[in-house]
Amino acid sequence: MSAEKRLIKEYSLYKKQPPHTNNHQIMQLAPATDDSLLHWQATIAKPSKQDSSFYYGGVWKLAIDVPTNYPQQPPTIKFVTPIIHPNINFQTGEICLDVLKSQWSPAWNLENLVIAILQLLDNPEPDSPLNIDAANLYRSDKVAFESLVQFEIWKCGNFYQLNLSTLSQMDKKSRCLIRDVSGVKCN
Repeated sequence: MSAEKRLIKEYSLYKKQPPHTNNHQIMQLAPATDDSLLHWQATIAKPSKQDSSFYYGGVWKLAIDVPTNYPQQPPTIKFVTPIIHPNINFQTGEICLDVLKSQWSPAWNLENLVIAILQLLDNPEPDSPLNIDAANLYRSDKVAFESLVQFEIWKCGNFYQLNLSTLSQMDKKSRCLIRDVSGVKCN
């Protein structure tokens, strides 16, 4: 089966799912243009703090490039929206995820890959970092890490639902870290 035929089948199955069975954290998964089935985009979200994730409230866009020999070869998926994460390169958006490389199997589909990326947000692997600074902060100070992640969500305007009380709930050290990163002097 050609890559295009496989992608048409995947998209058709994804679109047929009733809204309540689609993963609520995948806001969009579709071809980026009408011209090519090999270029897709996804929009993912971590809607609430109940997700028990550092990334709650954030919304990110992903660019998905599918090779012509898909599904024998995995697609390349990158974050378009900046994100601070141990396994994601802040500058390029490259993702370190085994199913996109060594653990790839043709049994995977695009929706499953996006779900795996959402799970990576909840379960960083600091021992296999693409962002060493984020990995070190994650290991040493999870409160500061969460504060930095939330600041980046706020700074980039990629929030699902802005919770203005977040800053007031943080301890002084976390508020100072955010202010220092943003260029505002902390007293």
